Amino acid sequence: MITIQYTLSKDDYVNYYTYMYWDAKDRKRKRLRNMIKQAGFFCLFSSVLFFSGVYGRLNKISITVFLLFFAGAFLPILTGRNQMVKQAEAIADDPDNFSIFNETTLSASDTEIHLKSIIVDSKLKWDAVIKKTETSNYYFLFLNAMQAIIIPKRAFKNTEEHYAFDKILSRNLSLDAELKDALH
Repeated sequence: MITIQYTLSKDDYVNYYTYMYWDAKDRKRKRLRNMIKQAGFFCLFSSVLFFSGVYGRLNKISITVFLLFFAGAFLPILTGRNQMVKQAEAIADDPDNFSIFNETTLSASDTEIHLKSIIVDSKLKWDAVIKKTETSNYYFLFLNAMQAIIIPKRAFKNTEEHYAFDKILSRNLSLDAELKDALH
């Protein structure tokens, strides 16, 4: 069994949220499809304007409309990640979400994961973890499509503790949970 203690920071939550809604592989594919749809709609709209002769009568109004539509179609692509960060910061700053930032003790054994804080005392069987994602700074153990146990790697005191946790994960997570992130 391994036991670690940590307190999630606002940055930890922002990193998790941004990963979930922007950086994850499956989100990137969805975003790419959306960008292609936006570009296609912009091209279709531009073609309609072109063939209707609007570009032949270029004036300040038609140029302004074209530029505004262009900006409206492509600006979200450039600012999307920043919007996700701002949404995450707003969630983290909401006083009703204080429970995210309590000191947590996580104990992992071959039978369960035990999470304990001043408001939570929860024991989970390993089958509760449907997907594991690992980044350079975190483990995300997903309990459903939206909720995960966020484990900052800085919580491990040394490499031996980190290695022991990896061993427990590899022994107890289903192959499906281990591979789900790789397949997306």
